[in-house]
Amino acid sequence: MTTIRKLGTALLLSTLVAAGTTAAQAKATGPWEIALRPLPQASLQGQSPALGAAMSARAVKLVIEDGRAGPDPAVIGQTQDHTDQFFPLRTSSNVLAWTTDSVQKAVAVWGIKTANDAPLVLTGRITQFTLNESTKAVGAMYAAEIQISFTLKNAKGGVLWESNHGGDSHRFGKSRSEENANEVLVESIKQACSELFGDSALQEAWDGKATPHAAGASAPAASMAPAAPPMTPSALLTELVKLKKQGFDTDLLTDYVNKHSLTTALSADDMVKWKQAGMPPEVIKAALARSGA
Repeated sequence: MTTIRKLGTALLLSTLVAAGTTAAQAKATGPWEIALRPLPQASLQGQSPALGAAMSARAVKLVIEDGRAGPDPAVIGQTQDHTDQFFPLRTSSNVLAWTTDSVQKAVAVWGIKTANDAPLVLTGRITQFTLNESTKAVGAMYAAEIQISFTLKNAKGGVLWESNHGGDSHRFGKSRSEENANEVLVESIKQACSELFGDSALQEAWDGKATPHAAGASAPAASMAPAAPPMTPSALLTELVKLKKQGFDTDLLTDYVNKHSLTTALSADDMVKWKQAGMPPEVIKAALARSGA
C-alpha cells in the first residue's frame, strides 16, 4: 500500500511539473507587452559629461517630439521564442512621455539651465526607439537602441546647430523580463543624453559662437554625395551601419546605397548579414538593384 501511495505521489508531482513547464512555455511565446519604468535620477549622479559653462548660465527651452515611422507607435521591437518565431514587442507606456521625462531628469541632475520662455530652443525628434529580445538556451539577450535628431535654434528660428545623438545597450538576462528590458533602455537614453550635452559644437552654439543658417542647409553628405567608385557588399554594409548608428533613417540609407555600385551582386549570405545588421528591406532591395551597376 505504501508503494502504491509513493507511486501515486510521484505521478502527481510529475504531472504538476509537466503542467508548470507547459504553462511557462506558453507564457514565453506570442506577443509581449511591457511598461516603461521611469529613469532613476540616482543613476545619473556622477555621470555628467564635460559641460560648457554656458549650459548652466544660459537657459534653453527643451522640446521633445516623436518622429518615428510605423503604423503603431506602441510596437517598439520584437521578441523571439524557443521555436525561433518572432512576435511584436509592445509597450503600454507613452514613448514620447518617457523620453521627455528621461531627458528632463538628466538636465536637472546635471545642472543644465532650462526655461519655457528661453530665447534658445533645443528640439529633439525621436527617430528610433527599439527593443529586441532574443531567446537563448538559458535566458535571453536584450538589445536596445534610441536615436534622437536634435536642433538648436535662436529666438528668430535660425538654426545654430543640428546633429543626431543616440545610445545602444546589450545585456543578457532572464527570458521576458520587464526589469532587464528597462535596464537596456535606461542605459541607451543615458548614453544619448551624455553624447548630446557633451557635444562641443552644441556647447559653442549654446554659448553664442555659431552663425545661424536655414534649416536643412547642412544636409547629410549621404544624401548629397555624387556617384562613388564600386564597393564590395561588405564594405558598403560597414558604411551603412555607421550611418544607422547616427540615426539616419531608411530613406537616407537608401539614397546612400543608390549613390554607389557594387563590385559583386549580393549573395544569399550577404542578404542574411545585412538583415542581421538591422538593414531595412528597402535598403537591401536598393543594394540588389545596384549590384553590378
